[in-house]
Amino acid sequence: MDGDDQEMASLGAWEGDNLQSTALANAGIGADAGLPPETRFLSGVAKLVRRRKATQGADSDPIRPAIFLLASTSRVHNLGGVAKRAPMIDNGLEVLSGRLWSVNEGVVSGHYVELEELDDDGLFKLVADELKLGNVPAIIFDPRTIPVSVRYYQDGLRSPDTVELLSVTGANVNLDRIFKVIGQVHRKCLITPEAQVRAGKLWKDASKWWASEDAEDLVQLHLRVGLTTAFPTCTVRHEQTDVPGRLDLEIEECDPLDRSRVTRFAILELKVLRSFGSTGKGYPSQYVLDWVDSGVRQAATYRDERGAREAALCCFDMRRECTGEECFNHVRDLAKELVVVLRVWFIFASSAQYRDFTTEHR
Repeated sequence: MDGDDQEMASLGAWEGDNLQSTALANAGIGADAGLPPETRFLSGVAKLVRRRKATQGADSDPIRPAIFLLASTSRVHNLGGVAKRAPMIDNGLEVLSGRLWSVNEGVVSGHYVELEELDDDGLFKLVADELKLGNVPAIIFDPRTIPVSVRYYQDGLRSPDTVELLSVTGANVNLDRIFKVIGQVHRKCLITPEAQVRAGKLWKDASKWWASEDAEDLVQLHLRVGLTTAFPTCTVRHEQTDVPGRLDLEIEECDPLDRSRVTRFAILELKVLRSFGSTGKGYPSQYVLDWVDSGVRQAATYRDERGAREAALCCFDMRRECTGEECFNHVRDLAKELVVVLRVWFIFASSAQYRDFTTEHR
C-alpha cells in the first residue's frame, strides 16, 4: 500500500483503552521506548524485511511466505522439533521466508522453525488451529507478490479480514502526509472526551475547561503511535535533547544497509493551548501568544540543527472557544520567514460543544 491509502489504513495499535498502560509497561530502551508492543512489533518487522530485501544474497531466498508471531518461543515448539535461535535477526543477514518466526516486540532476536509446503489456508490453520495462536498479533511477509507484500493482523490469523498492508519499500514522508495522519489520530483519539481512552484523558475537568497536566505527553504519545504505524520503516523519535533544547518529535529513516545514513524528514513542535490548567489556574492571552511564538522559533531551530527537511508547529487548542487558525495571526510573517508550517487541531470539552460547532459551521 502506498500514498494516501497507506496513511488512511486503520492505525489499530493506538485504538484502545489500554494505550497508556501498555505503553508505560513497555518502557524499554531506545527510540521506540514507551510505544505499545504491537506498534513496536509491526515497525520492527517492516524494517527487518526492508533490510533483508536490500541485503546481498536475498535474491536467492525461498519464494515462500514467512509468518512472524508476537509470541513466546515455547508456543512455536509445539510444531515439533527444536526452534532455532537467531540472536541478531535485526541485521538482515538471516533468511526470513519459508519460516515461522516467534519474536518479541523489539524484533532484535527471534526463533524459527521451517514451514512445510502449505497453501495459504493451510498456513492460517497451522497457526490458528494447531498452534492455538490465532489471537496473537501476526505479520505475513509474502515474497511471491510484485512488489512483495507485508500484511499485519493485529487480531491474529483467526481474523483474516482484519488486515493492514505495510509499506516496506522506504517511506516518502512529507508534511502533507504527516498532517493527514495527525488528523486521523485527532478524529479517533483526541477530538472529544468520548474519543479519548480512559487511561489517557486530556481533561482534568472538562466541564470547567481544566486541561490535564499530562495533556502534552498524551498528545505526543498518540502521535508517536499513529505516525509509527503509518510510516513503519521510519523511526519517530521524541524528546531529543540537542544544543538548542529538547525537540518534541522527529521523523527519520535509516538506510537499510548503513544505519549511519539517516534521512530526517520532519521536525514537529507540539503545543497544547489552554484556557485553564489542571488546578483551574487561568492562562492569560499574552501567555498563549508567547507560547505559539516560541513554538515557531523552536521548530525552525531544531530543523536547522538536526538537518531535517521540514518543520511544523502543531498546536492542539483546548481553550474555551474554537477560533481556528487565529492563534497564528501574530506569527504568520515569522513562520514564513523561518519556513515553518502552521497547523492547529481543536479539542472540544464535550460532544455537545463539538455538535454545536459543527452545526454552526456547516
